[in-house]
Amino acid sequence: MSTASDATSGTVAKKRRLITADSHITVPPQVADELPEKYRKQVPHLERRADGTYFVRPEFALMYSLDTDENTNKFIEQYKQMAAGVKIDPDDQTSLARTLFGESHQPSVPSFYPKGRLADMEKDGVVAEVLLDGASYAFSAITDPDGVVALSRVMNDWYADTYKDHLGQFAPGITLPIRAGIPACVKELERAAGRGLRPAVLPEIIPEKPWYLREWDPFWEACASLKVPLALHCSLNQPAPWGMVKREENVAGPLNGWLGMGGGAAEFVAMFVNSGALERHPDLHVVFTELHAGWLGWAMQALDYYTVDPSGREHTKFFHFPLTTLKEPPSYYIKRQISCTFQWDPFAVKNRHETGLDCLIWGNDYPHAESTWPNSQTVVEKQFAGVPEAEIEKIVHDNAAKLYRFVV
Repeated sequence: MSTASDATSGTVAKKRRLITADSHITVPPQVADELPEKYRKQVPHLERRADGTYFVRPEFALMYSLDTDENTNKFIEQYKQMAAGVKIDPDDQTSLARTLFGESHQPSVPSFYPKGRLADMEKDGVVAEVLLDGASYAFSAITDPDGVVALSRVMNDWYADTYKDHLGQFAPGITLPIRAGIPACVKELERAAGRGLRPAVLPEIIPEKPWYLREWDPFWEACASLKVPLALHCSLNQPAPWGMVKREENVAGPLNGWLGMGGGAAEFVAMFVNSGALERHPDLHVVFTELHAGWLGWAMQALDYYTVDPSGREHTKFFHFPLTTLKEPPSYYIKRQISCTFQWDPFAVKNRHETGLDCLIWGNDYPHAESTWPNSQTVVEKQFAGVPEAEIEKIVHDNAAKLYRFVV
């Protein structure tokens, strides 16, 4: 079986015009200065102390509990240091970006700004990026609804002002005031979309407000009417099995949890389908980001079997699961309105005619350590070996260009 490692050696790649639907960014910490004073220290910010400037991430203090066994999580100490403040050079934008974006691929030069990003895109043969901000779904120290709205507005305005001349090549995601409620999310979505931002960014699930609830309908309708895709990005919002047992008892625990994200994504897809949300809002398009795509064909098959096939429906009734009243098979709505991004998933490529090519979108996860940058051309060449060029082009360029309205 081929691997991503194999794909970066010994293969001469054709130069393709790649579009990544999974790249990462956030705003500079100085943007916190634009918030009302009472909120500034509740978000990532710079503090000028007697011995220099410190970068502080107060929300990281929420990412560990007091009773956590520090020996089981190598990130705990890092979280504590960042919450207390790390001394930095405020003029070193690359170091700041690397710190805020997460674990970055060391050869990359991550940037908050178009010029710097374009330089690294050129090295990878990438012509356009969907820019996803972790602050849209990560832990936040602000709980006050007015503060959450203020933060969303400030962040979205920074993206709109910074990328206003490059919106044909960049799609900065919309930060939503989730804690302020769905009506507030609708209002900010409409405002930010009016400034050219897209997609709307949410975690793959909000446990207290799952996607099958009808109260989400106004938000789905707003996304649909504005033609703004909904990007659900993998996060740590759902309990992972590997986090429930001791590390020494669970070999390759984090990998087990990572694989589980694909299974979780299948459940979330089912929520959109079986709740009727996709049927009620036919122009709503949902992109599951960084959650792979090899599981999608199986999910279509299973959902169709248990809702359409007579034997499957009997099983459904036996287990007292409610039967859906959809007018079409679940796979119909998935093929019409669901997309999954992947960077290395040869099984998704092999199953492309089962899922349909429209469901598949490539992404390089720049600038994270697991990114395919700067070898994306080679990785694409390897996993698409033997695939007709028109089909490759559709998955690595055309689908994203159409969905996110790129002009490259």
